[in-house]
Amino acid sequence: MVSIKHLGIVAILLIGLAFSGCVGEPADNATEEETETATTAADEILAEEGVELTDSEIAALENDLEEFEALISEIEEDTELIVEEV
Repeated sequence: MVSIKHLGIVAILLIGLAFSGCVGEPADNATEEETETATTAADEILAEEGVELTDSEIAALENDLEEFEALISEIEEDTELIVEEV
């Protein structure tokens, strides 16, 4: 038999779920204009701080990252690390 206490707990949980925003229509209705505004704001903040990356710098960083990943994969394949307690 279901007690009033259990019904009360379930009711409180359902009300909490309804007010938490986890139920219903998704709120992700960002338009293209809002996205552009956010990107522009980020660019302005970076410019104020003096942080500017050019396309060539980004390409160089990506190349370095690829080389680093290749080096890591070679190390993982070739080497077995043995840890000894001193």
